[in-house]
Amino acid sequence: MYIKNALIVLFTIISTTLFGQIKVDDVGDGWKAKVDSALVLIKTYDSVKYELVLKECKTINFWMGDFSSNLPPNTILISVKDLKLGSINNLACVIVHESLHLNIANCSIKMDKRLEEYTCYKYELEFLTRLPNVEPWLKSHTYENMLKFQ
Repeated sequence: MYIKNALIVLFTIISTTLFGQIKVDDVGDGWKAKVDSALVLIKTYDSVKYELVLKECKTINFWMGDFSSNLPPNTILISVKDLKLGSINNLACVIVHESLHLNIANCSIKMDKRLEEYTCYKYELEFLTRLPNVEPWLKSHTYENMLKFQ
């Protein structure tokens, strides 16, 4: 019991130190821990994209929409549907993808919505190529969406 409590406290301290700049809603069901794991994945495998996440995102919330999204100037909304897929790689991709949308909005870049979506999926694919053991469906999903918005 003592070891379990000590590990929980240690994880909380580490999470707060690593991601003190990003507030992740703690709504239960271990969702915050999954998002924290996705942030560690981004930081570990692509420091440039991680820096953009830190620059653009201050809050990560959850919502019941069919897809993940964002609320400029600095909030990423992760859909419950994406969470229930059970893939930390997917959550990391969502965060990377949506951070670029925030960057485009915050820099006031005027871009056709289709081109913006294509650009964000291409950015996501660049991140995916750096990850080990990526689920094939995740790569397929990204390629399909790039073709859809091309």
